[in-house]
Amino acid sequence: MAKQTSTYDRAVLSALRASEQPLSAYDILERVRNSGIRAPMQVYRSLDRLASMGAVHRIEALNAFVACREDQYGHKPGFVICRDCGTVKEFEDGRLDAIAHRAAGKDFAIDEVSVEVLGQCVDCRGKA
Repeated sequence: MAKQTSTYDRAVLSALRASEQPLSAYDILERVRNSGIRAPMQVYRSLDRLASMGAVHRIEALNAFVACREDQYGHKPGFVICRDCGTVKEFEDGRLDAIAHRAAGKDFAIDEVSVEVLGQCVDCRGKA
């Protein structure tokens, strides 16, 4: 990570990296209590710092967080999310920004582009 991180930030990031599923702030809190983090606000502050570095991403549809799967932070990923099992796959396509800007037109100022594709993974489709 380019910026300085705290012990709490490292604990939060470690918990996210160890999980195969997205985690809510409260899920993270349960996993990092032994590192001295006791309150949800401490988790949220760490998540804010880590997100500003691009080390974690918020999955809006799940109200949860994942560690960035790329080696280099700062990219603009999209996510494919299974509605049944919660599996999340990160992807990046540079065309997404261009598509959003073209759709928005000149009269709309885009703050952020977020793409979350919801569906059902092959394993969950096989169980149906």
